[in-house]
Amino acid sequence: MDCKEAQILFAPRIMGDLEPVSVQYLQLEAHLLSCQACRERYEIRDQTIAFIEQHKAIFAEALRTTEEKKATEKEEIELSWKRIEARLDELEVQERKEKRAKFHRLIVRVSAIAACLVVGISTFLTYSIYSKPKIDLKATVRIELVSDNGNILIPADRQIFSSDELKTLIIDGKHRIVMNTNTILAVGSLGEKSNIGCLVKLDTGRIYAHVEHEDDPFIVDTVHGKAVITGTTFDVKVTGNSTTLVVSEGTVQFESEKGFVKVAAGQTSEIVGQSAPSIPLSCNTAELTAWATSDKAKPALAQVESNAYPEELSLSLRKAPIVLGETDYESWVEQQRNWFKQEFTWIFQLKEALAKEDIEADYPELLTISGDVWQFVCLDVVPPRFSVVDFDSVLKTASNYGFDKQWLLANVPIAKSALEKPALSENCFTGLKAFERWLDYLDETTESKPPTSIYSYHASKYLAETRSLIWFAVRDGQYDLKDQERIKILELLQEEVTAACKCQNEVLYPKEEPKSSCDDICLELVDSVVAYIETMKNVEEKNMNIKSMDR
Repeated sequence: MDCKEAQILFAPRIMGDLEPVSVQYLQLEAHLLSCQACRERYEIRDQTIAFIEQHKAIFAEALRTTEEKKATEKEEIELSWKRIEARLDELEVQERKEKRAKFHRLIVRVSAIAACLVVGISTFLTYSIYSKPKIDLKATVRIELVSDNGNILIPADRQIFSSDELKTLIIDGKHRIVMNTNTILAVGSLGEKSNIGCLVKLDTGRIYAHVEHEDDPFIVDTVHGKAVITGTTFDVKVTGNSTTLVVSEGTVQFESEKGFVKVAAGQTSEIVGQSAPSIPLSCNTAELTAWATSDKAKPALAQVESNAYPEELSLSLRKAPIVLGETDYESWVEQQRNWFKQEFTWIFQLKEALAKEDIEADYPELLTISGDVWQFVCLDVVPPRFSVVDFDSVLKTASNYGFDKQWLLANVPIAKSALEKPALSENCFTGLKAFERWLDYLDETTESKPPTSIYSYHASKYLAETRSLIWFAVRDGQYDLKDQERIKILELLQEEVTAACKCQNEVLYPKEEPKSSCDDICLELVDSVVAYIETMKNVEEKNMNIKSMDR
């Protein structure tokens, strides 16, 4: 927001016609904090209007006349002076000589009042005529995705995903955002038709950002609250029930519907659910932000800017589906370790418990024995979950190594809660029913559904990783299959993994034909995703015969 735009908003702000939570109100507040000249002008205007309000009876006639005629500023000055001089003449007739000097002093005072009156009237008329300022500027927020082959332009307000690698965004050529893995966000302007300020809608995941100091606000908005920044370095993490802020430099206003706090450098605060932000506490910012700042984690910043169209660029970002027969198993297991640990927490707890008993068993082996790698459930939760802990399957796996129920409850923390409160209920969708539920989400007639693009991305990601692991287990003879059966199942699993990878690409980087309407594009996207889901569902049906087999 520049000074001219700010000054237009002075009158509505003073008169109470700007909502405290509106974008214009926040923009004006941010500008007044950073611009001393406008702040002084605002205070003068505030005092002027207050003076007019206190003495409105004296100037009632002048105000009424000017409002009716809506004259220009010059005409208002002339009319105001005529009425003031006429009043002075009447007073001079009554006390012509003895009060002359006093009246001259009054003239000087009234002159100042009249000047203030004209400024106030002009401001009021400007506001009343134009109602609210109309800033019809074309959105100019520029979003660049850093890649090895050059920075790629991303359209404003489009969801940006980072799945298994960090991504770097450059906003307006100066602000820098690093996206952690499994993060979804969108970047746009604060106003629908304005380029004033920047709004980052962080749906899930974590970002580390450095915002250059400027007048226009930079806001990170989550389901729990928002962080308002004018120039600083910070880290924001969003989970299913909380948003956590860590500030490395500067100060950030962290707020929810229940209140706000100022979080300074070296401090952290958290919003849990719909609560007010917690009291800022000191923290080790270097440790908490190491995921984005360490030399190993820093993405390389490309210096070359591509001139291709965003549609072409989005297609170039698509990853080719994994060819399992050409993939190094050991490397793949290490690359996917963190993802599997996040999805199957109980398997890694069991792994640690077995290690204390001097039994080394890695997660692929444990997942295959338990059968949990075959899970695909729909729980209707955000963020989506596709696997749940099942006590019987964990006990089955522990028994395979000679340990009983008592040992399991004593050594695997999650086992007790799984026994007391099973995660699955009769109303849950599992297996093929989960696929049907997924297809229902894409049906426009379905009333209740999660964000389809987010769900489709995570579901296809889950299936790509788990079915790849099953492919390796089948290839290595961990299921009792005949040679012809094994060959056929490997082909089907590769087909499912390929469809899952293509589904991720479709959601992450949808095809856009320049001449197509938005509705056509959306329909084409849904049709493509539905086709991939049908392919995966058909493979699951054909592979039902090996799901129940022991390793």
